[in-house]
Amino acid sequence: MKKPIVVISVLLIVGGVFGNYLRYIEHTPDRPANFAVIPYQEAGYSGVEERFAEESYEVLKADTTTLRKYRDSLDNPYWLFIAYFSSQKYGSQIHSPKHCLPGGGWKIIHLEPYQLSLRNQNPITINRLLIAEQDQKQLMLYWFETRGGKIRNEFALKWDLVVNSLLLRPTDAAIIRLTVPMSPDEDFDLATARGVEFFNNFQPAIDEALPF
Repeated sequence: MKKPIVVISVLLIVGGVFGNYLRYIEHTPDRPANFAVIPYQEAGYSGVEERFAEESYEVLKADTTTLRKYRDSLDNPYWLFIAYFSSQKYGSQIHSPKHCLPGGGWKIIHLEPYQLSLRNQNPITINRLLIAEQDQKQLMLYWFETRGGKIRNEFALKWDLVVNSLLLRPTDAAIIRLTVPMSPDEDFDLATARGVEFFNNFQPAIDEALPF
């Protein structure tokens, strides 16, 4: 009976020491996010920097963000939001739109995985949502990005944090979100096509802006 107890005790001690090491040893990114490289004028799109209410940033706890309102040549609006977290370990983990939207009064009408295919890039699986508030409808496309790549699922994001910690990588992460307001009679797929075209023009700069 003594041998199993000794083995379990040793494993608990080793696990505790290693867990404590992972908790306090922080591997910092080699550079921060640089949203200045994302153009305000590109391929017929024109954008300006906007801001949420200050309390939103206090809750978000991101290291740096950008909120851009763009318009295309037909005056259609596009809202691009990116938040970068240099570490997810100490109370600054990413807030999922699945939780934030209902708190802001928006209803999630439809949510599904969506295969985003961009020019000169491998397809990635992201989230596609139809959201509504009173008589307003919007398309939302979003995903997370870490040292492990582009991630759609919130649970996968948690697992990625564990893996990066075990591999002694930085645990920085970002959320990339595009919101496309829709006219009352606009088709969901048509709005999606407009969102995909937006990313076709801006995704190379977004990739350059993030330190992954």
